Amino acid sequence: MIYFTADQHFGHENIIKYTHRPFKNANNMNNELIRRYNAVVTDEDTVYFIGDVSLSRNVDSIAGWVERLNGSKHLILGNHDALKPFTYVDHIGFWSVHTALRVEEFVLCHDPAPSCVDRERIWLCGHVHNLFKQINNVVNVGVDVWDFAPVSIEQIRQLLCSPAMRGHENLLEVSPS
Repeated sequence: MIYFTADQHFGHENIIKYTHRPFKNANNMNNELIRRYNAVVTDEDTVYFIGDVSLSRNVDSIAGWVERLNGSKHLILGNHDALKPFTYVDHIGFWSVHTALRVEEFVLCHDPAPSCVDRERIWLCGHVHNLFKQINNVVNVGVDVWDFAPVSIEQIRQLLCSPAMRGHENLLEVSPS
């Protein structure tokens, strides 16, 4: 199965306050994010992290969190992913690193701003935390709006077929799995 997620902010104490996350502290948040992730994702699954895994620059800390996560992991860089891109592959546990990427019918990009120019595609983003889950052709896959867990490609397709997407049906071209 393919999953998407964004904006974990592992180790970021202030994100709890900024986005009203229901955690006591960063350590509690980190452990709960990992628990919820692994409750959904198996080692056979593929997960696309659409940015902001951690604000930390400590390679060992980030690797410690990422190695506890199931599945094959790919990173689309976010504005807070501050390490050199290949560090995420060589030392942290991601299989690949990108600035944007197309996966089936979706374009993955951390900041949803490009979607304003390109209304012909469906964009999966992070960056906006709990501002919205879905607006027009943009779906926020951030943990803050998906119960702090990854979301499957099928869940996104179902969301896009919901009444909220009336008038945008031409955007969804579901390819057979």
